[in-house]
Amino acid sequence: MFEVTNDVSRRTITARMSGFMRPNEMKEYVAVYRKATDSYGGGRHLVLADMRGLRPLEPESANLFSEVITHGRKNGCVMCAHVSDSTIARLQTARVASEASPNDDITVDCVSLEEAQSQLAKARVRLSLNNEGQAAAGR
Repeated sequence: MFEVTNDVSRRTITARMSGFMRPNEMKEYVAVYRKATDSYGGGRHLVLADMRGLRPLEPESANLFSEVITHGRKNGCVMCAHVSDSTIARLQTARVASEASPNDDITVDCVSLEEAQSQLAKARVRLSLNNEGQAAAGR
C-alpha cells in the first residue's frame, strides 16, 4: 500500500508505504512519486517518508525504489525525514539511499511522525523554503 501527497505550499512530498511493495505496485509508486518530484522543476523540496509497516523489499522493488530516490535527489530533494518501525526495512532503506547519494547527508531518521514534522519545519526555516514557496506562487 502506498500514498503520495504533495503539499506545494510547504514544498513537501509525503510518501507513505506499508506492507509488501511488490514490483508492480512499486512501479505505480515510482510513477506517482516521480510526478510529485517533477512538479518542483528541479527546485528545492522536502520529503516525509513514512514507512511504518513496510516489509523488506524484494530485489526488483528495491532497485526501482533506488532509482526514484536517485531521481529525487538529483531534482531538488534537500532533506528526507524518514520514519520506520522495522529495523530491517530501515536498514534496507538506508542502504538504498546510500546508493543514491554515497555520503547520505539528506536522510534524517526520526522515531515518530511528530519528530519528522518538527525536523521538516526546522529545515523549512533554515533553508528559507517557506519564502521560496510563496515566491513561486506569486509568479
